[in-house]
Amino acid sequence: MTSRLVSLRIVSLSSLSVGLALACVLGACSSKEDPPGPSSRAPGVARIQIEDALVEPGVPVRFRCTAADPDGDSLTYVFDWGAGGTLPQSPEVDSGTMSGVDIPFTQEGTFQARCRAVDSAGNEGAWSPQLTFIIRGVQPDGAWGLQVEVVGQGRVTSTPSGIDCPGTCGVRHPAGTRVTLDVVPASGWQLVGTSACEGTLGRCELLFDADKVFTVRFAPVLDTALSWQRTGARLPTSPEWSPDGTLLAAVDGSVSADGLLRIWDATSGRVTRLMAPVPPARFTTVAWKPGGGAVVAVGMSTGRVSVLDVAAGRMLNQWPVQAGSVRTLAWSPDGTRLASATDASKEVHFWNPTTGERAGAMLVAVDKVRRLSWSPDGSRLAMLAGQGGGFSRWVEFHVVGTQGPEELLTGVAGFAWSPDGTRFLVGLQGEVKVYATDGYRVEATYERAWDLASEVDWSADGRWLGVAGAARALFVLDAGTGEVVVEASQPPLPGTLMGYDAFRFHPTKPQFLVVDDLPPVLDVFTVDSGAGTWSRREVLSHHYTVEAAAWSPTGEVLASSGDEGEVRLWDRVGDPLRTLSGHGGLGVRALAWNTDGTRLFTGGDDGVINVWRADDGTLAQLPIRREPTSSLGLEMVAPSPDGTRVASVLGGTVVASERGVIRIHQVSNGAELFRFPDGSRQVLSLAWTPEGTLVVAYSGMSWDFWDPRTQAITSVTPGVDIAPLAAALSPDGTKLAFGGRPGLSVREVATGKLLAETPFAFSPEALAWSADGRRVAGGGLGGQVFVWDASAPTLPATVIGFHDNNVSAVSWRPDGSLVTTGGRDASLRVWRFTP
Repeated sequence: MTSRLVSLRIVSLSSLSVGLALACVLGACSSKEDPPGPSSRAPGVARIQIEDALVEPGVPVRFRCTAADPDGDSLTYVFDWGAGGTLPQSPEVDSGTMSGVDIPFTQEGTFQARCRAVDSAGNEGAWSPQLTFIIRGVQPDGAWGLQVEVVGQGRVTSTPSGIDCPGTCGVRHPAGTRVTLDVVPASGWQLVGTSACEGTLGRCELLFDADKVFTVRFAPVLDTALSWQRTGARLPTSPEWSPDGTLLAAVDGSVSADGLLRIWDATSGRVTRLMAPVPPARFTTVAWKPGGGAVVAVGMSTGRVSVLDVAAGRMLNQWPVQAGSVRTLAWSPDGTRLASATDASKEVHFWNPTTGERAGAMLVAVDKVRRLSWSPDGSRLAMLAGQGGGFSRWVEFHVVGTQGPEELLTGVAGFAWSPDGTRFLVGLQGEVKVYATDGYRVEATYERAWDLASEVDWSADGRWLGVAGAARALFVLDAGTGEVVVEASQPPLPGTLMGYDAFRFHPTKPQFLVVDDLPPVLDVFTVDSGAGTWSRREVLSHHYTVEAAAWSPTGEVLASSGDEGEVRLWDRVGDPLRTLSGHGGLGVRALAWNTDGTRLFTGGDDGVINVWRADDGTLAQLPIRREPTSSLGLEMVAPSPDGTRVASVLGGTVVASERGVIRIHQVSNGAELFRFPDGSRQVLSLAWTPEGTLVVAYSGMSWDFWDPRTQAITSVTPGVDIAPLAAALSPDGTKLAFGGRPGLSVREVATGKLLAETPFAFSPEALAWSADGRRVAGGGLGGQVFVWDASAPTLPATVIGFHDNNVSAVSWRPDGSLVTTGGRDASLRVWRFTP
């Protein structure tokens, strides 16, 4: 059926009637009453002047402002430069007349000032564009300044002295001076990032070769701030079970993830610890210390090794091992020695992990080593080496303490010792072989349809052999007979025969894990040998970015979605309920619940809107397809309060043939009811008021209303020269929050009147109101998560958490106790919030 426009009327309101007309659109007036008379209008956009933008401390800065009032009311000008407190204001003057204030400054630094007009009726005009001014003492030629910004709770001091921030946050030094900055978080807080600086996160050095701004970001420590979290991984590598099997570790090899170490609870799949190296280092490999406890060794891209207590989240020791990037680590069975190899040499070195000192003579392999494996008795070290296929890969065996390999077997892709070390398993082309360690004699050969047996393992109880082959072939064999216990092969990736990158048996349970880096996979399989069956559990919640998150109105279910195309439902404590797959493996960027929480609406990059039953995860009806073949994914979906309509937005475009990106469909049959005629503007928010009016907010600080009764579109443009990056409609439909530089602002929906504003500078990607309309949560570039108090005119902000990359999604639990955020670090995090 061909879609058509129906009953389209676009209303252009005069500034005199805009407030009244929009209030009626929102259901705030009745046609049975006489309308009130025209109200006083807000002043226009102000213009600021600073007579001298460079002054010495103690000398007044002369701020001047001018604006016109459409009603001719007298005006007072208010000035702001981010100092907080009561804002200075000028004497009252006639409309269009310049006035100002003279303010002396004692603290040196670079500031940005703005002004706005307030008329005699109390109506506030829009802020002017900002102007920069500098407070600087008399300095010799060639002196430069440093301004420090602290976001969160912590302290920055300098050597030579001059910076002690908060407090004294600006200093000047002669050109060529090197200043060391020490950054210390407050108790219960942690350092999460700084602007460019030479050195570590906690201490770095700046060269005074220009005026500079140094920004420091702090956030509450995860252990105290998090209720629970789930995480994905961009390039999972080096997976290892803890010795008791209760934890699972892997390194995220992605450059964007900085080589994070991720630790999961092996039973629930919840993340228990994330640890990051100090840039520019990246974690490259991980190995658990044998025995009890939660101690791991991690290799780094800088040729160093760290020993970490992952239960306490602290480093026990760190030392340099070799040049290059550490490729593999292996603990001796008694935990007293650590073997290491890098990508820069053929050498294998041995270390005392407690002291970081050498623990024996090095061994030299035939070529660079990609994996190390101690024999269970600690007498031998097996080294997998070589990179290509066939005879260019091998395993060589070295007796510890002697030089040169004792044996070398060619064509070997995978290797594993038997639990008692008397035998070992190798993976070859089309077969696996069991060898006796004594004499390196072949005892058994098993062939199955796995092509190259690239990954093999031997179960801890000695009963099973595990094989991961090409095209994601997975086999568990009886170690005594070679018979197949289960075949758990997975569908191969289209166009490739690549297999999994790792196969590891659980140390105590009939389980194994497999890992692949592209696309990211970390799955745990449980084997029922009696029935010859298996089950699979996905550990990674979302592969790359958590695109959307939404709590149900009951607060009992949290929905999240990612660019891998899955929608996952979680209970309130983070246990998985079910996975919804209905968008053809394409990204899902839009989630929305109906008012009673019985239906979940999802929108994907396939241009389809799905409606799911929340109780059983089945489709409640046929999908609503926006485009026959859509090249633009759905960015937002919004069901109407009565559940009969759903609005949706495609990615913005200025191409005429793809306009009409905002559409409203009938939920019951998918019929198109209405489409917006202009698709050229970026949509920041799409939401319905409780009365059933659709509000669409745009990046140009403007918004439209669509009245389903009249089919009319009404527009509001406050006339502010600001380009917000995110927006959100309050639950009662009366206020819009906009986020972007120079800060967060809250405006009245009906009139565009500014209700509250903060100059707090951040770049948001997501905003959300609490259910009671008292607070706004958000985050974006930089990864910090904020909550603003929307009941205060200055919108005071609190940092409640952080991500290791940008924040991409945010949602409040209805009772206001939890704030959920998704990030481009593939993490879904649920933060505790106490007002």
